[in-house]
Amino acid sequence: MEKICLITHIADADGAFPIILSKLVFQDFDVFSCEVSEVDMVLKDVLSHHEDYEKIYIVDINMSEEMASVIEEDVTLKGKIMVFDHHASNIQLNKYSFIQVVDFKEGRKECGTTLFYEHLKKSFYNPVLDKQNLVTMIELIREGDTYDFTDELKQTAFQFGSLYAIFGRERYIEHFYRSILEHDVFSFSEIEKTLIELEEEKTNQYIEEKLKRVKIAKILGVTVGIVFAEQRRSLLGHAMAENLDIDIAIVVNVDRSISYRADKENVDINVLAKPYGGGGHKHAGGSPLPEDLQEKICAYIFKDIEWK
Repeated sequence: MEKICLITHIADADGAFPIILSKLVFQDFDVFSCEVSEVDMVLKDVLSHHEDYEKIYIVDINMSEEMASVIEEDVTLKGKIMVFDHHASNIQLNKYSFIQVVDFKEGRKECGTTLFYEHLKKSFYNPVLDKQNLVTMIELIREGDTYDFTDELKQTAFQFGSLYAIFGRERYIEHFYRSILEHDVFSFSEIEKTLIELEEEKTNQYIEEKLKRVKIAKILGVTVGIVFAEQRRSLLGHAMAENLDIDIAIVVNVDRSISYRADKENVDINVLAKPYGGGGHKHAGGSPLPEDLQEKICAYIFKDIEWK
């Protein structure tokens, strides 16, 4: 089997788990993890030496329409690239032959991991892909990423998601890669249970403190709550949407991006995310930060700053 390229979202476990799946299936592959705003740049670099790869997979993230139209005109490239995306804001990209955007299928929400997993199962014979341990993990990823919970697994999905924050991206990938190989049935180890309990205590305290710092405002006529946070953004955003008298929760990570969350049925976060260059699902999504934001913040604070 020739070399594979995987481009995935750097933000969360749904972007990390395709790397685990690739480690299980492929002997030789390169990984590029990036933010949505960086996809075109990364892809351009990969395409400059695309002959190195048999396939280029893009999972849980997508390119711009301009980039997609260029690839569609190139027979070689569009036959080599496959995109597995689940964000409703990118549905219009399904008109390109190499892009698959599936938000909802057969009564459930999809995520990048589930779409990529189904492709691997159909395309490559590997008995590891049928292990119950792996199947359960993939469902936990799906539920935690989409907030499309089953009664049976809701609490476990939250707990499984917390391990991503505990381990960090690289350790998380290696830890659960080994777990899939070593165990047939999913269960938390005693160490994992202890870590989860400690993380839940820290998370509850963190959210409680951040809720006190939320600023209420209106943007484009929409009532929003805004808070700055680098950790536990998804849980914090949902806590804001559930507990505050707002339509959309906005969590700004000055080092990375903006997250939007909502829980009212008549509210779609894309009314804010799209005008600011982002998108996502109806109740969860994100948008990029201005490239010079950190410089502007520093200039605002330090009036006499001189950049080197």
